[in-house]
Amino acid sequence: MRFVLKPRRILGLLAWAAAVAASSPATAQDLSWSGFGTLGYAQSNRDYTYQRFIDHSGGLARDTVLGVQADWRLSPQWSATLQLKAAPSLKHDSRWDLVPTWAFVAWRPADDWLLRVGRVRAPLYLYSESMDVGQTHDMARLPTELYSVAPTTDVDGAYVTRTWALGERGDRELSLDGYHGTATTTARFWARDGVPGAEPAGAQFKTVRINLTGVALTLRQPDLVLRGSLHQVRTRQANGRDLPVSFPFVPVGPGMGYYQVSNEMPGPGVPSVGAIGNTIFSLGGEVSLGGGWRVAGEFVRNQQHDTELASDTKARYIAVFRQMGKFTPYLSVARLDSPARSFDWYQRLTNPSLPGFIPGAAQLNAAQRMAAESIWLADQHSVAVGTSYALSPSMKLKGEWMRSRIGQMSRLVDTLPGSATIGHQSIDVWSVNLNFAF
Repeated sequence: MRFVLKPRRILGLLAWAAAVAASSPATAQDLSWSGFGTLGYAQSNRDYTYQRFIDHSGGLARDTVLGVQADWRLSPQWSATLQLKAAPSLKHDSRWDLVPTWAFVAWRPADDWLLRVGRVRAPLYLYSESMDVGQTHDMARLPTELYSVAPTTDVDGAYVTRTWALGERGDRELSLDGYHGTATTTARFWARDGVPGAEPAGAQFKTVRINLTGVALTLRQPDLVLRGSLHQVRTRQANGRDLPVSFPFVPVGPGMGYYQVSNEMPGPGVPSVGAIGNTIFSLGGEVSLGGGWRVAGEFVRNQQHDTELASDTKARYIAVFRQMGKFTPYLSVARLDSPARSFDWYQRLTNPSLPGFIPGAAQLNAAQRMAAESIWLADQHSVAVGTSYALSPSMKLKGEWMRSRIGQMSRLVDTLPGSATIGHQSIDVWSVNLNFAF
């Protein structure tokens, strides 16, 4: 397991917190520790890989995660938090990394104001703050169709929260969150066959840098949680290369040609931009209906700008729970889809456009297919039935059967080398998880 702690300014912020504490020394009671983890096993009925780690062989990598958190109260107004998480690496399919998911200094000038600076979690999803802590929810995993929309929700920047107590008893709370920051993360793409002699087949990892600004409004009361949010995102490649806007068609004869997907290929040149923008809107809620019944649902619209090769998606799910003693069975339905225009580009690029007798046709066709595989597309829905069992107030055992139906294709599937695009198939996944927190 590799230890990763970036960026360095996070450590600087915590050092600054220590300097603040020097003027008001903390006692042992001011430092608290907590931890969480999931030991998860998942297996499918397919020989290709789904959701990066799930196949017919089964394994622990998809859901297993371990974390520890330290909270340091420096004074009535100042505190610092550091959370470290061990999980499969974003940069390699067979490596684990230990990374900071929370690392911030907090200042509370008044009871209804909170300012945090450092690494924080953007409030994109209903369960953003607890998405790594499986013990806090009953599903074996939060629906991947929706919780895979953004490549990361961990932001290095500033985060301001204003809260209002509502109602005569003050048991309702309305909070407004605003944040701005940056993130450096790794986007994973799967190259089915690669480009012989140029690009290898298999997993491809690209480092991207993201600027994020967003707001979220959240209502919390004993039987209801509602959240709506809006985010503006700008993404660029860390290597400084521009991102393509479209691929021009280059004719080579009557009814024949290819799409120029690289400026190293003959053609007029690939139109490109330095960065692309996304507007992300989310709406989610969870309501208790009485008698042990509970319903949760979320919707996310991720609209991409500045390019025709859009990772433009809609995601949603609804889940119904019924608590019966220590058991909480549930049923969830989720869907993720991309627009028709994005699939049109995928079809153009993956269907061979040059006959084999033309010199270099195989290389050109492979390059086009790899360009298509860099577009984040999905057309799928899932139905899951499962239950959690409360072993104790801080530990849950969960089991789930999920059937995912792939439509045209899905970037959550790794197509085997030499195979046709996986589409119009179902995948059955069985999962068993042990979740704990302390």
